[in-house]
Amino acid sequence: MTDLHTFGINAMIADMEPLWHRVLNSNIEYASVQSASIWPVSLPPGELELTVLALVVDVCAAIEAGGTLTIETRNVHIDGLSASRFRGVAPGDYVTLAIGGSGRAPLAALTQAMLSPAAQGGIGVKLMFDLAARSGGFVDVEEHGDTTQLRLHLPRAVSATLADKVGTTGLPTGTETVLVVEDLHSLMLATQRVLTRLGYSVLAAGSAEVAIKQARGLVGDIDLLLTDVSLPGMDGVALARRLCQERPNLKVLFMSGFSEQALRLPEALPSGFKLLEKPFTASTLAQAVRDALGST
Repeated sequence: MTDLHTFGINAMIADMEPLWHRVLNSNIEYASVQSASIWPVSLPPGELELTVLALVVDVCAAIEAGGTLTIETRNVHIDGLSASRFRGVAPGDYVTLAIGGSGRAPLAALTQAMLSPAAQGGIGVKLMFDLAARSGGFVDVEEHGDTTQLRLHLPRAVSATLADKVGTTGLPTGTETVLVVEDLHSLMLATQRVLTRLGYSVLAAGSAEVAIKQARGLVGDIDLLLTDVSLPGMDGVALARRLCQERPNLKVLFMSGFSEQALRLPEALPSGFKLLEKPFTASTLAQAVRDALGST
């Protein structure tokens, strides 16, 4: 992993907590338990934020009928015997971030469903496993009664330098206006947050129809359309074609979880296109948007 930033996850969670009211309905309560002396971790900027936000939305969707969203942090030491339970895990010090829920939904079964190749949604779980694999950490699931926690264990940072929060320091930034169109709410919300922190003005829509209304209601320019290819109703290709007719200078960046879709896109948009494969990290998102817009 490159461009690592050392930070404390407690400060990051505190910075993100105002977002939870956007995903918590009246049936869901929020509880947080954080270690006062949490060790630092080193990760690429923005990646843990993106993962946590998407995972919180996933868990809230699972306990929509009612329950409690929980976020916990703690320091753990993994000895040789404990490490042997997990393939490829080295003994040592780890920082544990546990996100879970309690309620009527069978969260453990849902977690397994989200990990299925054919599953829809669950982008937070996928991002969590990917981040663990690339950082030298690991993931496990813990159940206590009706509570299920997804636990991300990250290696303790060797560096003594501790930033206040991970933020998006070190990633390419911009001031342009970006229209994000994504029907998976967790990914739309996470993408909007990362791009906003990078300096962009961001509009977000969950469908092509809503995106068209937003574009037509905006007096100023939209510099980039960042849209999923597969959308309910009008798909992303048709949306791009429509908006490019109305805004000839609009640039387009497609998102897709299926790389083979790229083979069909050139015929739909002969003027050219760029493709961002999902799931993506904050780093790849920032770079793809900057590349699509061109250098500042």
